[in-house]
Amino acid sequence: MDQQLPLFQRKSFPATLQQGVGVVSPKPENTILFSLSSYFTYLGSQGYSQYTPADFCGDVKKFGLFVGQKALRDITTQDIRQWVSELRATQRMTDKTISRKLSALNNYFTWLVMEKVLDKNPALAIPNGKITSPLPEVLYDAECSKLLEAASSDPRTYLLVLILLETGIKTEEMLALEVTHIDTSNKYAPEVWIKHLGKKVKKDRKLKLPREVVPVLAEYISEYKISDLLFPYTRQFLGSLLASIGVRAGLKKQVSAHLLRDTCAVRLLKTGESVETVLRKLGLSETTWEDAKEKYLKLTSRAL
Repeated sequence: MDQQLPLFQRKSFPATLQQGVGVVSPKPENTILFSLSSYFTYLGSQGYSQYTPADFCGDVKKFGLFVGQKALRDITTQDIRQWVSELRATQRMTDKTISRKLSALNNYFTWLVMEKVLDKNPALAIPNGKITSPLPEVLYDAECSKLLEAASSDPRTYLLVLILLETGIKTEEMLALEVTHIDTSNKYAPEVWIKHLGKKVKKDRKLKLPREVVPVLAEYISEYKISDLLFPYTRQFLGSLLASIGVRAGLKKQVSAHLLRDTCAVRLLKTGESVETVLRKLGLSETTWEDAKEKYLKLTSRAL
């Protein structure tokens, strides 16, 4: 599948290291930031996933910025507790996100002990029970086909399901769509602009639509006399429409905009899209990427 947006360049951790700092074994008097190139190299040699070195180093770097020029040997459990309190108070991070950051710190300090830079791991004194959320349901390809077939008898329902399944946009974004936001000037490559107001304007994005949108859009506008908002209905009405078409399709899963959003993400990942590109297409802010990455990568992983 062609990418709908330019490939988002994942932040490359080595580029954030201090200039002139190579892979040098750290010493007790060094700072966290000085040690990161060595830690990154270590992670890269341990068979972790391709994302783990950058993710772990990114979290450790943030803690390093918090403690500043403090030497490794002087970092205490209290420093970590204060950092966690800061994350909760100012960034309102969830327990799950904080748990993952503590796991990164624990791995980092375990490495320092293994390298004999430190005598003990200051992160061990902080309880960190792993918090996991159950994976959501998604539709399989056969179920998607059944849903679209059941929806095809009505242009309104078919257009709703098709857009949600192909773009993964939220219900609030669907309700804000205007007819003019869909560009069908090239009938072989229609596009939709997802627009926001105020602080959310950074989530504006342009997404590709499948070519079958063009005839069904024209039929829907003509039959339902649509002129301004594409779906001039309430959230409850659209939810009811999706649920009822799921029942008509004979699906045991309850069809909702959120189910189709998750299904869209998984389908895109299975076509080879990078996880960062998919998250940008969904309009997720980067503060939520950690949880979303874990969820969608698990959903697309091979069965055991």
